[in-house]
Amino acid sequence: MSIWSAIGLSVVATCCYQVGTVMQKVGADRMPRLRLRLGQRDVFRAFFRSPIWLGGIGVTTAGWVLFLKALANAPVSIVQPVLGFGLCLLALFSVVFLKERLRPLEWIGTGLMTAGIVLLGMSAAHESARTAAVSTVPLFAVSVAMAALVAGAIPLARAGRGVPLPVVLGFATGVLVGLGALYTKGFFLSLEAGSVWLAWPMFLPLMMIANVGGLWVQQAGFQQGRALIVVAMNAVTNKVVSIVGGMATLGEVLPDEPSLAAARLAGFATIIVGTAILARFGESEIPRDLVGAERLGTSPIGT
Repeated sequence: MSIWSAIGLSVVATCCYQVGTVMQKVGADRMPRLRLRLGQRDVFRAFFRSPIWLGGIGVTTAGWVLFLKALANAPVSIVQPVLGFGLCLLALFSVVFLKERLRPLEWIGTGLMTAGIVLLGMSAAHESARTAAVSTVPLFAVSVAMAALVAGAIPLARAGRGVPLPVVLGFATGVLVGLGALYTKGFFLSLEAGSVWLAWPMFLPLMMIANVGGLWVQQAGFQQGRALIVVAMNAVTNKVVSIVGGMATLGEVLPDEPSLAAARLAGFATIIVGTAILARFGESEIPRDLVGAERLGTSPIGT
């Protein structure tokens, strides 16, 4: 599979993620409060009885399958940033179908993300194949450092000190999603290298824990504040974790040719900046008619 095919799959995957996130947000707002602790059987049961929330999980899962296919054929430091293009698609959806107007800064964010994706594709299209390998010790160190940072930030936010809890929960979601992408790529690389003992007993459980944990924390964030804040922090954080982590632990080095290396770095930078602009300055990642329906207790998507 070419790098452009992998990028195309990532774009379709992020469309699924965006639709699924909207459905999850609508469903989560109708559910009992979800706490970051075990022993919430009644709350979990309520979530799994919500058709719209389950539908959102289904659409998101379809996107995840496409993402896995893309990740199996391209570096995580390229595939994961492309997922932010969903914010561009959502902005264009609002303009075309909801007749909303984007502010100049939001158009700039859309342009930056589009340019960043093109730069990433150009930087890898003519790059010679490399033998990637998993560096387990650095990956373990990155995981422990990120987990410690999140574990220390959440109690401070709960106590009302420092940043608000929705921001911290969005950051924690991004860390888990980013680590999940690294573990997923590590799983595929281990299988390719014949290290079945490393792929199945270690990377597969870590991949599932990180992704399910990210989903759990994101639902809690949706209930604590605006989905925009949670999604914004998640969008930026998971890209930074996957880019830095991919290069530090999975051997995803820059191209040897200086011009291609510069294009790769410029692509990373423009995507992250574009993501921050769209996530921070957009009025909402949920269309207005859906938000209004949510407040009235109904939904045009379904109940």
